[in-house]
Amino acid sequence: MAEATRDAWATRPWRLLPNRVSRFYRGGLLIDRFRGAAEPRDTDRPEDWVGSATRAWTPPDQPPTDEGLGDAELDGVVRRVIDVVPEPGVLVKLLDAGNRLPVHAHPSRAFAVTYLGSRYGKNEAWIILATRELPGEPPPNLRLGFRRDIGRDELRRWIDDQDVGTLLGAMHERPARAGDAWFVPAGIPHAIGAGSLILEVQEPTDFSIVLERTGFPVAAEEAHLGLGWDVMLDAIDRRGWTDDELDALRADATRQGSLLVPEADAFFRVRSVTATEPAPLGLPAAYVVGAVVAGSGRVRTRGGAHDVRAGDTFGIPPSAAGDAALEPDDGSVEALLCTGGDRP
Repeated sequence: MAEATRDAWATRPWRLLPNRVSRFYRGGLLIDRFRGAAEPRDTDRPEDWVGSATRAWTPPDQPPTDEGLGDAELDGVVRRVIDVVPEPGVLVKLLDAGNRLPVHAHPSRAFAVTYLGSRYGKNEAWIILATRELPGEPPPNLRLGFRRDIGRDELRRWIDDQDVGTLLGAMHERPARAGDAWFVPAGIPHAIGAGSLILEVQEPTDFSIVLERTGFPVAAEEAHLGLGWDVMLDAIDRRGWTDDELDALRADATRQGSLLVPEADAFFRVRSVTATEPAPLGLPAAYVVGAVVAGSGRVRTRGGAHDVRAGDTFGIPPSAAGDAALEPDDGSVEALLCTGGDRP
């Protein structure tokens, strides 16, 4: 690659290509609709890992694959994001489940360092962009956290017996509403109901601890990441959350500026910017993943500009983020800008 082109990758915004990833559930119609597909539909690739440098998890006895790794395009040249920004510090997904996901949780950074050989755990956040109702499914909803303290042996029994009714009954339930932003701390059990288009921002791992397997094609030995429940139960937040504590994790995603509660800042940040005239973004020197949610315009840095419209995703390299600006065409352009938090 010529030197000038290498300079361009460091100084200009890029197009982040769609990167659909296979999961054990179906969905994705709302992703298609968001991106402007002619015939939106549900498939077995219900997630789009935008600008990802993270590989999908594979069991310990299987070799890793490149699934999950995303591509960027600049001047017709396509490169793997991981080759341009080896450690972006954040993973951004578009997610649309066509059925309720199982109850699961994710490890903290401390647990991941000790047991999983990773500096990152999996704190995450959900920006709900749109919802739909599906036949045979309740209105879009979220389950998050236990309503009372759960004993270690009690939870182990629910998992071993797959006592799903009791497990779900012990959790808080909230409606999934477009315009809400939820911070989901590592360890807290949760389940996303059917029919929500979510911009999910998280630490760059694919570690999931699956408490509920009944009705889902999740092998028992993979549910605990191959470590066994005696170890994995220590990664799960079993305390009871009050209604006020739980609701304090929610923020208003219709506002401008930071969209998440302050506790999320250590792990990632999401800002909403609506530009009616050229607007400096004031970004840190970090890898930026952007999603355009309304309007059209361009992202400009010192190296050049990249045209964008609703449904597009783009990346800004760390060395160009500080002078980036968002410029509208006629009217306005609105984008969500995602960056990593504190380096572990």
